[in-house]
Amino acid sequence: MFLQAVLPSGGAGPIKIEGVHGKKLANQLGAIARMNALEIQLVGLLPSVDPDLHAMEIGNDFSQVHLHDGWFEPHAYLVGYIQQTAQAPLKQLLEQLHPGSLDKEPVSIEEMAEILGVSVVTIRRAIKAEQIPYMKLGRTYRFVPADVLATLSRADR
Repeated sequence: MFLQAVLPSGGAGPIKIEGVHGKKLANQLGAIARMNALEIQLVGLLPSVDPDLHAMEIGNDFSQVHLHDGWFEPHAYLVGYIQQTAQAPLKQLLEQLHPGSLDKEPVSIEEMAEILGVSVVTIRRAIKAEQIPYMKLGRTYRFVPADVLATLSRADR
């Protein structure tokens, strides 16, 4: 998997190349997000039989921009490699998990509150009560409006 830190200015920060087995993806993302002060985004995935070995091989290919502990400078050729090879598998996974969700970008907590006509506090309460689906990237919550509306519709029945 390829993760990228988001700088406070909103710019692109370092990229982490990490091998992870499918079932451990969410746990590993959470652990990395908790260990970093910056927001972390998943920017690419590559299917692999041996993810650790594959990540090490890719890291070796980009050793000239290696920083430390699997983190690399966001150099143009690394970013290009991710765009060409690892974004399509990520989009496929997201489409499997949330059919139709790629038609529209996920929205922020403030935007979701506006769509539903409620306060941000109400959205936070719904998150805590696990009443609506959400994605958490670092400290940021994102929502697919169609998923939230469908969940609330089923709850009303």
